[in-house]
Amino acid sequence: MFEILDRGGLGRIGFWTREGHEVRTPAVLFAATADRPAPTFAEFLLTEERRDDPRPQLVLGGSFFGGPRGSGDLPLAPGIPWSVRDLEVPVEAVSGDFAVLTSESQISAVSGVEVVFLANGPEFLRHPRDFASLVALVRQELGPAKLLGVTGLACPSNLAVLAYAGIDLADSSRVLLDAARGLYHTADGVVPLEEADRASCACASCAAGGALRDHNEAALHRELLVVRNHLAYGRLRELVEKRLANDPWNTAVLRHLDLRHFDLVEEYTPVAGGELRAYSHESLSRPEIVRFRRRVRTRYAKPSSARVLVLLPCSARKPYSLSRSHRKFRDAILACGNPAAVHEVIVTSPLGLIPRELERFHPARAYDIPVTGDWNRDEAAMVSEDLRAFLAANPYDAVLVHLGAETPIVREAVPDALVTSDGRPTADEALNALVRALREVVANLGKVPGSRRFAEDMANLARFQFGDAGVALVERATYRGRFPDVRVFRGDVQVASHTGRGLLSLTLDGGRILSQADAYCVEIEDFHPKGNLFAVGVKGASPEIRVGDDVVVRHAGHVRAVGTARMNAREMTDARRGEAVHVRHVLAQAA
Repeated sequence: MFEILDRGGLGRIGFWTREGHEVRTPAVLFAATADRPAPTFAEFLLTEERRDDPRPQLVLGGSFFGGPRGSGDLPLAPGIPWSVRDLEVPVEAVSGDFAVLTSESQISAVSGVEVVFLANGPEFLRHPRDFASLVALVRQELGPAKLLGVTGLACPSNLAVLAYAGIDLADSSRVLLDAARGLYHTADGVVPLEEADRASCACASCAAGGALRDHNEAALHRELLVVRNHLAYGRLRELVEKRLANDPWNTAVLRHLDLRHFDLVEEYTPVAGGELRAYSHESLSRPEIVRFRRRVRTRYAKPSSARVLVLLPCSARKPYSLSRSHRKFRDAILACGNPAAVHEVIVTSPLGLIPRELERFHPARAYDIPVTGDWNRDEAAMVSEDLRAFLAANPYDAVLVHLGAETPIVREAVPDALVTSDGRPTADEALNALVRALREVVANLGKVPGSRRFAEDMANLARFQFGDAGVALVERATYRGRFPDVRVFRGDVQVASHTGRGLLSLTLDGGRILSQADAYCVEIEDFHPKGNLFAVGVKGASPEIRVGDDVVVRHAGHVRAVGTARMNAREMTDARRGEAVHVRHVLAQAA
């Protein structure tokens, strides 16, 4: 039985019950042989024969060359060689709860097992695209409840990438083989032993001038602990991007996942979280970032009262409105006399365009980038493309550009825009120019009441979060409080609230509105939750649900609770353990 706790990309931290032990994943199986036991830090063993060792073990069941051997857990591991993969060679794919997958055609045959290992792990080093495609296909077809493993592939420099791709179980065979070949492994890559500086390593083996294999195993274990730590704190993607420079294979796998399997990885990427650190070129294709940009195109429409667009630069402080520079911009807009007719949109990398009312959504609410004032071609192309699409869908009477280094990029995309800054947007002269330009363009526009514009902004928040169902949620709504702490009412009934978290939190009445729209709903068995909802009680879930979404818990159309999703839709329906929804409000049962 497997329980998912935290996730990053397709990777996840979980607990797997095996032989009465609870194994934490991702895990590394350390090889144990007759002449050498597994290291003391090993939590999980890979053996050829079952050993007198209290730690959980996985026993190999033979190989293509040696044939079946005993009653191993893994049949004919590690499978047939890549060079003869197209031959019709009979192989045993399943043994109890385990299977070794040698081809895509076997996926349906192994659907009943608990753990699937990909055969021919070392061959994937020459075929990163095949690796990414196969792990994506297995996860799509078999779902998140299966554990996925691969042997002969893991080393300290690629373990983070393997975990991000969804590999739950790896092994130490590659680093042991490389030790016999005189290769020294670290998280930064592999070098011949004679080129290694063992004095810089803190492991016991290097300190004592011990065996290279001991160092390699210790390095792999250290990286495993680092990977788990980054997963627990929502930082696995950042660790992966750090490791890209260590091996071109890492970069190739990540790009294949981002570009060819985005929909799958996005499905397992939370919609809420901590700070996002976008420090590398690959950050532009992060699922959180691409999802935000897509939603701006597919779920967003400018406030109908907004007639004038002002493009503003980002700030180091998030959300932007709390920064000193954006307070100055806001004062200038207020001075124009009709501020509700003005729409502020922030131009930034890597998110492209961020309408002011969305600045508290993840990841816009907390991201960090290196600020140099220089934009590379990919960033410039992204902003130009997003801006053209945005203006095509959202026409304005006038567009004002109040930017710094981004001005030439924007001017190329919008040549008729009015520029109000000479590259120093917070300078007094630039701010005065912005006030004068705004007064001129709003002079002939009707006065827009602030309450109307606020309602439009809140409707945009709801639409961005819930899609069309969000529009129904706030239809004819009134609002109480001061942003960001706002309560949403329909008549005298509160349907949601908004806080600094950046998302709308549903009440039971708001949940009923979403239930009528059949959106963001979790269908349960016939019971009334008395606490948080666990996956074992879930019958179905709306496919749009992601970790962090506000969701409705219902049975046969009757809303019984609302709360925050701790799993995505597929995990809720496939898993038998773990918290599916962190419940906030529960329907009181009649006495």
